[in-house]
Amino acid sequence: MYSVIVAEDEPLALKSICSIIERHCPDFKVVCTAENGKDAAKAIREIKPDLVISDIKMPRPTGVELAEIFREELPDVCFIIISGFQDFEFTQSAIRSGVTDYLLKPITPGIVKNSVEKAAERIRVIRYHARNTMLRSMGRGESVPEYELKRYFPDESYYICITRKGGLPRRFYFDRNREIYSDINESFIVFGRDEMESLYMIPEEILGSKKAFLDYVEKLSDDLSDVSYKTVVYNSKPFKVDRILENVQSIYRNFDKLSVIGKSRIIDIADLNEKELCDDDYDDCDMIIDEVGGYAQQRRLAEIKECLRRTAKKWDIDGKNQLWVEYFVREMFVLLRRYKLIEVSIGEAEYLMGDVFFNAGNLEELMEGIIDILPESAEEGVIEKVDSKESFDMIDQFLKANISTSYSLQEISDRFNISQVYMSRIFRKYTSVSYNKYMTSLRIDRAKELMTNDPTLFIKDVAIMVGYPDQFYFSRIFRSYTGRSPSEYLKEAEQ
Repeated sequence: MYSVIVAEDEPLALKSICSIIERHCPDFKVVCTAENGKDAAKAIREIKPDLVISDIKMPRPTGVELAEIFREELPDVCFIIISGFQDFEFTQSAIRSGVTDYLLKPITPGIVKNSVEKAAERIRVIRYHARNTMLRSMGRGESVPEYELKRYFPDESYYICITRKGGLPRRFYFDRNREIYSDINESFIVFGRDEMESLYMIPEEILGSKKAFLDYVEKLSDDLSDVSYKTVVYNSKPFKVDRILENVQSIYRNFDKLSVIGKSRIIDIADLNEKELCDDDYDDCDMIIDEVGGYAQQRRLAEIKECLRRTAKKWDIDGKNQLWVEYFVREMFVLLRRYKLIEVSIGEAEYLMGDVFFNAGNLEELMEGIIDILPESAEEGVIEKVDSKESFDMIDQFLKANISTSYSLQEISDRFNISQVYMSRIFRKYTSVSYNKYMTSLRIDRAKELMTNDPTLFIKDVAIMVGYPDQFYFSRIFRSYTGRSPSEYLKEAEQ
């Protein structure tokens, strides 16, 4: 339901506008009226409505002056201006003020209805972008004013769920991952910190029951069958709209604590107790750091590598979460740098560790990737391997020829008999981005080419042809890269 303030200094006209909205605009509700500009301005500041319908020549501020004032102060508020004069100057000033529509008296129900429906489309777009901004803020642990939550999340209560392919978002260096959002027409609210993740906020009234939500979670999990491991964390207890911020931040905290490298997990946090959600005892980790430090001081690289392999096996059995493993790797690299056992730059080490964590299918792969960053021996220092543009071009040609198949970095590395770390180095050298980013850009460019050449293609077919079996996931990725949905892109291609 969208809120409306009607400002009109003629009582009969005011009553008529309110009656038309009540009878013919079911998605709008008049929440306040005003008979002069001063009272209207006060009400707009207090209520922050979605729409203001104002006469152009009220006692000041006039309707146009109100639009000018709130274009800066509350840019999300839409204005419809009504005038008894067909005056070019009035029309121009209204356009400059950014009003949604400009109506001439006498008004009719049909004219008002059409104008309000036009405003509704603009409000939907405003709400969509505002909601995305708030989801981004909440995903980063930032607070959002409660009145904005209630304004842009109109349903009374929600279920929440996070799904993720592989490990946590890149955390070892600042990487401009593209955040993923639901389409403006989707009933479910979706946000992802990168392409591998989706946070679902589903209005309870859409599903109707807890069983329907659990069935939907099961479907989301089944859709993630093309990955080495997945994490699905949800809360089977719906929450009221005024607790969105608390629940979004809570599920992110718990999701990060529950993510285990190489282990597929589907967890209802409503069933967990505080002890199960708390794994902050790093004593065991510190003991291994001390062991690595002893070897590092003696420059015994072989023993360090053996310690890492042994640790990976133990932590795989124990189910240590990714935060734990990240802590260990960071502390270990500090030690290795202190004893000059590794001389790659901090920047390159961060990039390489980020890729290792992002692409590892299990803890053994992760530790082997970390070991690949280390030199072969204490005397060797930095690993230098010979590569060429020709070798990259060969890999690139293979990927382009097989774009409909989703190859992981590990699978490509195995195919060309190159370690993951070295493959990451090749892609950063010749593309300046990670393997995953490069492949996504290839797929989106290919999808654009296909749709441009044949606008009659179905979106689901285009998605499959570029390696995305899930049409909705493809649409979200496509929008994040192009700013348009595939259907919007197809319409443009037809013109």
